[in-house]
Order: sequence, then C-alpha cells, then structure tokens
Amino acid sequence: MSESKIETAKGMCVVELTRHLMERDNLNNEDAYRRLLSMELYELLQDTETGLYLETNDYLDHACDAEITGGVDELYAFINESTRL
Repeated sequence: MSESKIETAKGMCVVELTRHLMERDNLNNEDAYRRLLSMELYELLQDTETGLYLETNDYLDHACDAEITGGVDELYAFINESTRL
C-alpha cells in the first residue's frame, strides 16, 4: 500500500474514533479529538508497523473502550487477545 493511502486510512480511523468518543462520552468534536490524541491507541495507530489502520471501525471502537475503561494494560490485552484468534 502506498504511503499516501496509509495516511488516508489512518486519517479515516482518527475520524471514526473521534466520532466514537463524541457519542460515547457526549463530547464535542474538539474535546473528543483532544482526548484521542492523548491515548495510547492513537500512538499505536500512527505506528504503521502495528497495522491498526487496517482494522475495522468496530475493532477500533472496542480497543478505544478497553483503554478508557481499563487503561493501557487493558488496551494491550485486547490487542493481544485479538491477534491470537
């Protein structure tokens, strides 16, 4: 996949996760985006090597929820469990 397509996919994931946070926590666009930027999930998403930008919106939403409810350890547990399936 070309670098420009990867960056586009990452951007689409960021938009989806921002929308998810807006709905989940009743946040406005700016606050939801700011929250996402502070999350480990965002850092992992930006690392092309993780391939998270290829995951479904549902998967990313669940990963986001895992980090919010259980912290970074829960996020990594969710990702690790998913890769074993």
